[in-house]
Amino acid sequence: MTLNEDTDPTPGRIERAPERDTGTSSEPPRILVVEDDDAIGEELAAILQAYGMQALRVADWDSAMQAIAAAPVDLVILDQWLGRVDALTVLPQMRAVTPAHIVILTGNKAESDRIVGLEVGADDFLQKPISGRELVARVRAHLRRQAPARPAAAEPPAPAPATTAERWRVAEGARRVLGPDGEPLPLTGTEFDLLMALMETPGEPVDRAVLSQRILKRPYRPEDRAIDNLVHNIRLKFGGERGASVITTVRNKGYAFTGFPGAV
Repeated sequence: MTLNEDTDPTPGRIERAPERDTGTSSEPPRILVVEDDDAIGEELAAILQAYGMQALRVADWDSAMQAIAAAPVDLVILDQWLGRVDALTVLPQMRAVTPAHIVILTGNKAESDRIVGLEVGADDFLQKPISGRELVARVRAHLRRQAPARPAAAEPPAPAPATTAERWRVAEGARRVLGPDGEPLPLTGTEFDLLMALMETPGEPVDRAVLSQRILKRPYRPEDRAIDNLVHNIRLKFGGERGASVITTVRNKGYAFTGFPGAV
């Protein structure tokens, strides 16, 4: 079983929470549960629904990607192993098409997998077994930290800013960078933190050792490519050559933020 039966009631007897945090949307948050074990998947969905959330369940990777393409979701709970598919190896595909927080559910205790997962797109890991109460608490915490993936239907579109520089906007509270079209870049939480760290001192290089300690919470080693990989991913999400102009490499010194594409 995924859930800790010693500390959690059965789904039918879970006390409904008195309130929830769902951003500004009037609709309950949509949670996609990707789990190939039917019993576990149904139990996870039942607990989320008992706490007032919409739970959509699928059992394989392809169905998960189709569900995201069909309708935006606010958060994804993704089992690490879906049959023979290790979700960590294909996670960048999901991150590229949704800004929703992605929470990996895993029975694997290896630190290396958690580090890789966070670098390629995951926002959090939940270790099996997990109680229903902790599951709901973690989901709510992620929903509070992000702007709603599905804007309220009654909310009018914002007027287009006057200049290209104004079109790029950082919503720090929602932890998002909004592009010229108003759409958020699909940055992971770690990528956002790295970009914000560089933006604190625009034009000034920040050493890899400083970034490793601050962003990854670990000392930097010469063979460690984690910061380099994060910068590479951020550049790709800004788009090809434009991305290279956002974060520049300063030889023997580190990386520097030099401005959003087209900013004057």
